[in-house]
Amino acid sequence: MSESAAETERRKPVVPSFGTRWKAWIGVLGLLLVVGLVAWAYQIREGLVVTGMRNVFSWGLYIMLFVMFVGLSAGGLIISSAPKFFHSDRYEGFARLGVLVSFACIVVAGLLILPDIGRPERLYQFFTSPDFRSPMVWDFGIVMLYGALNLWYLWLLTRRDLAARGSRFALGVEDTEAGRERDRRLLFWTAAVALPAAVALHSVTGWIFATQVGRGDWFSPLVAPVFIAKALVSGLGLLLVVAVLVDRYTEFEADRGELTSLGKILGVFLAFHVVYLLAAERLPHAWANHFGFWGITSEFLVGESVYFWLWTGLGGAVPLALLAVPSLRKRIPVIFAASALAVFGTLFEGVRLVFTGYHSVNIDASPGIPVGGEYAGVTTDIWATSGSYTPTLVEVAISLGIVALGALIVTVGLRYLPLQEPSTGTTYATDGGVDEHD
Repeated sequence: MSESAAETERRKPVVPSFGTRWKAWIGVLGLLLVVGLVAWAYQIREGLVVTGMRNVFSWGLYIMLFVMFVGLSAGGLIISSAPKFFHSDRYEGFARLGVLVSFACIVVAGLLILPDIGRPERLYQFFTSPDFRSPMVWDFGIVMLYGALNLWYLWLLTRRDLAARGSRFALGVEDTEAGRERDRRLLFWTAAVALPAAVALHSVTGWIFATQVGRGDWFSPLVAPVFIAKALVSGLGLLLVVAVLVDRYTEFEADRGELTSLGKILGVFLAFHVVYLLAAERLPHAWANHFGFWGITSEFLVGESVYFWLWTGLGGAVPLALLAVPSLRKRIPVIFAASALAVFGTLFEGVRLVFTGYHSVNIDASPGIPVGGEYAGVTTDIWATSGSYTPTLVEVAISLGIVALGALIVTVGLRYLPLQEPSTGTTYATDGGVDEHD
């Protein structure tokens, strides 16, 4: 390929224009966003009583999705930055798309905190009077820094091609070979920061659960490693799902060999997370609780809820089986299905996590915990020693609106950012020309 041809390839957007189909998609996302804003305004006016959460069950859909999207973001950035750190060009075609998806996911995760806290106008207190003994403060801080890191990383990956297009988003950067060489060095150091930041992001989120001594099912040193493994599974799964979709519906061309290779890596992540870490977490508890062969094996293998089976079975064993067969994992539909099931499984792992933690009420003696919502005089007249939770339409509408914003970020990025490498098998030589290799 000549240098001018490579230049033309760099200038070509992934989505050439927003045609009828794309406008309809944006319209759906916009409608969900507006409905979510209206529902949030209603929640702010009426209070958290319009949600399904109560004192007995104080974490619900917002926190479940927050945990999930933090993992999606962390896993996506790890997959995108690890090759840069090790000076490898492997999976180069997925790096920009991965960081874009990671940025959209951390925006969604950060925004999910707002409706959960109930009084978003007091958010400034995280900055003016933070209590550093609280893991929530650390989690809020790392989410903010992580979002900024994603934005910087995405701009660093694309700014030379933005400059080649003459885009104002290049912010005055020029497209020169010397500049590209500097960017390669900067990408290494950015990856060196991004990798531990991604690990810290989901570890801190895990520690929020692990340090709740009043919740025996969460109080475990394995929670943070489990969260990291979940991030790798869900983040890579989402990246593969998005890559297959944009390869199908845009001019983005996903390398089939790299897709197959990443599918194999996803299978390894699934085996480590769903098989090994599940055994490490559950077997000691089963042994301590039963001291009998059948009691141990039934507690370890059977599980305790439908959420357990949706995660380990449909979201774990099925995609692992699909990716374990070499002839199957070479097929794009199989990779797509296995990846989608892996993301689906991590959603219900989060549901199981929250429901398991609230299974035992901290105060189980009569009259129990005030559930809130109904008051007689100065105190509540409804008490409970066990909790139940079902998200309301308000919670669902707000959550869908926030997720739609993340999808809108990815959609706009596909249109205006140079996410496609100039050409498969094409690299820039140090003298400013273009080398071709197969």
